[in-house]
Amino acid sequence: MSQDKPDFRSVAQLFQVPILPDEELEGLAEVDRSKVGENAEESEALGRAFLNEGDYDKAIEHFRRACTQREPGDIHSQVELAGAMDAADRAPEAFRQYLKAIRAQQGAVEPKVGMSEILKRYGRTGDSIKLLIEAAEADPSNAYLRIKVAEALRDNGQPKAALEWATQAVAIAPEDSFNHAWMGDHLLSMGRNAEALESLRAALELSPGDDYLYLRAAVGFWRENRPKEAIKALVTAIELDPERGMTHAALVRFYNETDQVMEAQVAEEVMPTLDRYDEDLLHKFLVECGLEPA
Repeated sequence: MSQDKPDFRSVAQLFQVPILPDEELEGLAEVDRSKVGENAEESEALGRAFLNEGDYDKAIEHFRRACTQREPGDIHSQVELAGAMDAADRAPEAFRQYLKAIRAQQGAVEPKVGMSEILKRYGRTGDSIKLLIEAAEADPSNAYLRIKVAEALRDNGQPKAALEWATQAVAIAPEDSFNHAWMGDHLLSMGRNAEALESLRAALELSPGDDYLYLRAAVGFWRENRPKEAIKALVTAIELDPERGMTHAALVRFYNETDQVMEAQVAEEVMPTLDRYDEDLLHKFLVECGLEPA
């Protein structure tokens, strides 16, 4: 999937550190970090400002103040406090805050999701999944939570149950290409290639510029003995991201496998040098296609 140079948002997402959407970040520059919040909203704004600067102690201080400024039973600031604690590697404290929030509001979704993440990291997979399911059932229109449940079930060796939850996500938000892409990828992992291609087609109709989706489609086509379409998918992926060496190498291999020697030579001439990361991706790709890595 082609993307710009990684920024703080990419790193935060990788390590599951909470960050704000762009429209909220724009207002943070106006926050006077030397002041003390006069109400919960101001305290939370200060907490978010320090959180996004990586000053977790200051962020936690302001979120604690916000909690005292909220009405009894209002868990909004408490959830933010727990998130800041988790980001600061203070998971036990975060867990306790999430637990307090759940006790205050049994039907609240956010603290259950946060607690689920902590339980997962500590190896309590069953409890983590149970909480995620409770959160999803409490928010029946939330497709994202259903994908979260599906991922947890997949990682726990329950592919059929994962598929059921992913199907719900697609039904709730059919306009979101990610849901179709997730379903397609999961179906590929289950060997249900024709169905996977249908899901990937739906994803590509919504996100035609995503080179990664063409790579996934190439796997499905190759498995279905449709080499012409598999090659076309790789060519399109290269057009979208010509710098991804792994895709070029995969195309060369597909040409050679189908005895298109001249095409393979031409493709190899323009192929970028593969680094270790490209080689690892290529190895995985070829194995998925049922081909012996070189």
